[in-house]
Amino acid sequence: MNRVVISGIGVVSPLGTGFTQTWKELVAGRSAVRPITAYDPASLRTRFGAEITDFDAKPFVRNRKSLRLMTRANQLAHAAVRLATEEARIDPATSGNDSVGVFLASENQISDPLHILDATVEACGPDGRIDPSRLGHEAARMYPLFFVEGLPSAELFFLSEEFGFAGPSAFLSGAGDAGISAIGNAYRAIARGETTVAVAGGFDDGVSWWCMSKLDRLDLLTDRNEAGAVRPYDRDATGTVLGEGACMLVLEDYDTAVARGIEPYAEVVGFGGGSDPVTPGEIWGDGTGLRNAMASAMREAGVAGTDIGYVAADGAAVIRADLAEARALRAALGAGADTVAASSVQPALGQLLSAAGPLNVALAAMALREATVTPTLNLSAAAPRCDLDWVPGSARELRADYSLALGRGLSGQAAALALRRL
Repeated sequence: MNRVVISGIGVVSPLGTGFTQTWKELVAGRSAVRPITAYDPASLRTRFGAEITDFDAKPFVRNRKSLRLMTRANQLAHAAVRLATEEARIDPATSGNDSVGVFLASENQISDPLHILDATVEACGPDGRIDPSRLGHEAARMYPLFFVEGLPSAELFFLSEEFGFAGPSAFLSGAGDAGISAIGNAYRAIARGETTVAVAGGFDDGVSWWCMSKLDRLDLLTDRNEAGAVRPYDRDATGTVLGEGACMLVLEDYDTAVARGIEPYAEVVGFGGGSDPVTPGEIWGDGTGLRNAMASAMREAGVAGTDIGYVAADGAAVIRADLAEARALRAALGAGADTVAASSVQPALGQLLSAAGPLNVALAAMALREATVTPTLNLSAAAPRCDLDWVPGSARELRADYSLALGRGLSGQAAALALRRL
């Protein structure tokens, strides 16, 4: 099996464009959670989020025709890939890109709704409801590329078109678990020799009205519309807010990266997945799947729980979900749970959905390289049975040889990636 390393990281987040900027802001303890401004959220229960307010996709997308077809989520993803490949010194014009793999995850589900708004309004009957027969007649007025733009996996095409990537690929749908699974699939492809280089990660525009309208009433978001409302692991936790962004990683065969003069962030040494048993309509399970995911990743890495120095955790800020995560950490790490540092960046960036897991991978890798771990903000008093070291308040210096990155889905799915310091 080939050794696999992370040779480039690209991030577009509510705290800045570029991983270096986002990392500095997180270490400094800053938060991007504030009132939503992109539209009027007055009808929503949750009116706070973590928005990217100054993003311009033009510098990152060379094909202007493609830019016009991209959703906002695609634009965020494209920018993150551009940043990651530039750091890894992979040029779009370089020969051999046809072997580069692409593994993406997203909940990217809809194109610009304004493209169908006029036809939808015209299809309404006297009672204000949509008349299907009238909608069929008015459908001819809809923007003809509406459904093409809204294809969830369209970014695979845009990346292939611009970079020439044509190696093994896959597209996953889900939250943080899907993002880490995308990276895990890339890791396995390189380890098995299917390719030597792959781009992998996740992206989502969770603060959009579409995502907010779907998730606003679920047991996920807080109704505290105020600063400091997102409080993972705290006894007063009431939920998180949604964020938007993209995190993309370049993974490479170790020998290939070193031969090109790359100084990798960390080595990927294990990947695992699992799923909690949940009943229909439930979001949070009991942590069994997360425990199994961590155990599988550590088993593949050949390490024990006491070897793990840092965990880039989920931190749903829902008490029963946080308790399940703490229970999973104790079960998977054993005695290591008493000494491990674990933290969540949801109070700073919100719930990034598919991008959450990849960002945790980036943070777990950076923690190993910089001997620093980001804090969990807004944590004043841990909930009962949730008293692990969550790095409350401020960043901390911590030297470790191994770290874990966690990703959780919204129906019990979970994934974990194990990293080793180089």
